[in-house]
Amino acid sequence: MTVGEKIQIYRKRLGLSQDELGQRMLVSRQTISLWEKNQTVPTIDNLIRLKEIFNVSVDDILGFDGNERADNILPDETYRFNFTKDEIKEIQSLQGKGLYRKPVLSGLICVALIAYLIFLSAPEILIGFAVGIVFIGTFFHIKRIITYNKAWRKSVEKICQSVYEYKFFEDYIIINIYRENEKVRESKCYFKDIEKIQQFGKWLFFQFGGQSFIVRKRDLKENSAFYSYMYKNPTKTIDSPVPNKWRVMSIILFVASLFSILGALVLVNTVSTVNGLFIENMWLFFLLTPVPIASTVFGFVLKSKGLKYKKNVIAGVIMTVLLCIYGSFTFIF
Repeated sequence: MTVGEKIQIYRKRLGLSQDELGQRMLVSRQTISLWEKNQTVPTIDNLIRLKEIFNVSVDDILGFDGNERADNILPDETYRFNFTKDEIKEIQSLQGKGLYRKPVLSGLICVALIAYLIFLSAPEILIGFAVGIVFIGTFFHIKRIITYNKAWRKSVEKICQSVYEYKFFEDYIIINIYRENEKVRESKCYFKDIEKIQQFGKWLFFQFGGQSFIVRKRDLKENSAFYSYMYKNPTKTIDSPVPNKWRVMSIILFVASLFSILGALVLVNTVSTVNGLFIENMWLFFLLTPVPIASTVFGFVLKSKGLKYKKNVIAGVIMTVLLCIYGSFTFIF
């Protein structure tokens, strides 16, 4: 099979026209047409772009290591999955728990903080700042939940109508997707290219190329290469949910980091009521920096254990920087 024929097959599997592929490649439709007619060949840079778009290797496109050869090699393991709507709803529920748990917890903490500020007769600017944080946080959480549910509603029918076939070879997986007994997509995933594996109850999600694929755990062999890979690559495997002791500590430090600014403002305001000096007391912001720093350090601890860590690191770094900036006002003004 020629290079042009390969490009045409992979393009049609993704449902792309020549014009759409050209837009992704930043070349003209005529260039794509010339490739597919074997009148010209892609440059090395274009081959790399085609590899990323098609989720195949450059060798596959050039025909040196194509799927024809893979078809002649017996896979070590073969699995076929189709999923019911009840299963998809259960998976959605497991994935979505974190979307609701965090906003509710954060909302309760914010309401308690606002009530506390009102009780202390804090300046209106502090109360307004806290209300603003609640409003912005609520808006983004609602938007995130709506986007998540919308994405699932759009994909549930397609998932239930599809059959997913996984063929495990020595160092890669061939993923075939069938609808109405017709192959609509084929992907090749090298084990080394797997980005992460996440466990949700009875299912495993593995992700590569920004796409997620579902595996039913009970159907896997006890000595499956998938389990061997997870054991050998613990940093890519995420257990869900996170163990309680780590999850609770992560949430506490994350929320404490977010409200370290408010805590520092309350502290400065309290001291200022005594000596009447507000700007001169801004150095007190530095006293709250251990909180976001602890969140950052804990985030890297979670990372070393293969758990979710980014929110602790991001919140910790941002709040540490802000506290240092506000604290330096004493020496600047």
